Amino acid sequence: MGRRRRGDAAANATGGPLELTKPQFRAALARWRMSDVLRDLAIADNFDMEENVGDVRRDHFEGWSAATELSEATTDYFRDSVQGTLRGHLPSTFDPDLNAAALLPATVERNRKMIRLERIDTLIAPRASLDPRLSFERLETALRDKDEETLTAFTELFAEYRGERPAFAAPKIEVEDDLAEPDWLHRLALRLGLYHFFPVKAGETFHFALMEYTGFDVFAQAEPRRIDRPFALATVLECQNNPAFFPVPSGTPHGFTVDLGPPGGPTVREVLHVRLDYEHHHVVRFGTLTGPLPAPDLVGARERHRATLRSTTGRPDFGASRMADAS
Repeated sequence: MGRRRRGDAAANATGGPLELTKPQFRAALARWRMSDVLRDLAIADNFDMEENVGDVRRDHFEGWSAATELSEATTDYFRDSVQGTLRGHLPSTFDPDLNAAALLPATVERNRKMIRLERIDTLIAPRASLDPRLSFERLETALRDKDEETLTAFTELFAEYRGERPAFAAPKIEVEDDLAEPDWLHRLALRLGLYHFFPVKAGETFHFALMEYTGFDVFAQAEPRRIDRPFALATVLECQNNPAFFPVPSGTPHGFTVDLGPPGGPTVREVLHVRLDYEHHHVVRFGTLTGPLPAPDLVGARERHRATLRSTTGRPDFGASRMADAS
């Protein structure tokens, strides 16, 4: 496991192009750039675009794992340095000595309402036979009837997850139009760029909970952990090699989701925050995605996102694009 390494504040607090120094990682990135697999090209683009990993964190990442393959090294780093295996772990994401370039200021608006989608199939399926309250149908009834005891039993299941995995979230106000539609869940999954939930095959049904909370909730849970800045920009070190992730230029005050839906939808901001232990009042909806639902057009979504991001951030030169050339 890598040694903790610190550096001068100037080198760590300012963003700039991520330059990998480990020869094996540079070689792996070069192979991805030449790949005819769209997922590899997307991940290579993300590494090439990344501007929010400072030199100190890059060195911390490169020294963390004995893995020689870049994909394996990023997996190891996320599992052990970002998420960790124990509660109380300080993710490198929120360590100001390591990740100052991506941390957002403590002045983040605290009364902002945020939402997050949780797929809950693996959470409730093994337990519903032991505790009938935890069946999806009973949970829907509990929410309708404001059964706090049952909803608390549900949210306590999340406490079983190990480590301190950071969470992606979006402002509720930016998806309220989607939430007002009958197909709100499908629309939201597309709007938030949740590519890993697709495709949904014929005969399959995925179950979800929609969580809603505020910046106050996040800060309140961060304070006992002595985390002063509990919000951050996500980087390639947090995205788990997700091809639907897209970095933002240095200095951008938030990230943006890659909208996988039809062209013309509104841009939705996203941030990363410390792990939040849910309470019953955070559960606001349950819903299902039932197949068949095809995989979204990832190439088109990334190209549209790149154009929007360039315009929104005033960086017309930002963003590599090998995916469009390969499709």
